[in-house]
Amino acid sequence: MLFFQCMVALLNPAYRREEGVKWWLVFYTLAMFLFVTVYTTMNLHIQSMSFIDNRKEPDYSRFSGPMFYQMVVHKTDFGLVPNVVFNLNNWLADSLLVNPLFDAAITRSGV
Repeated sequence: MLFFQCMVALLNPAYRREEGVKWWLVFYTLAMFLFVTVYTTMNLHIQSMSFIDNRKEPDYSRFSGPMFYQMVVHKTDFGLVPNVVFNLNNWLADSLLVNPLFDAAITRSGV
């Protein structure tokens, strides 16, 4: 629901001044929501696999059960994807905050 509210705010002419649609901001927002969705779904899938499907993982070391399965999965490509996507989303959020286009002195003329 929040995604649709953001898209309405970006695309609706009532919320814009005399400017056109900032398509780079629309795609930026779409990419951020896509990365967060992939991160959340992958982590929830790993959690459900470890606590439901593999709760009785054999005791090879001092770790067993879900903890052992999560340690094994996070070393594979399947466990690497959520970490990479989280870092990409974090970089996008940080660059949006540091972007000089959103500086108040630049966006408001005559102040």
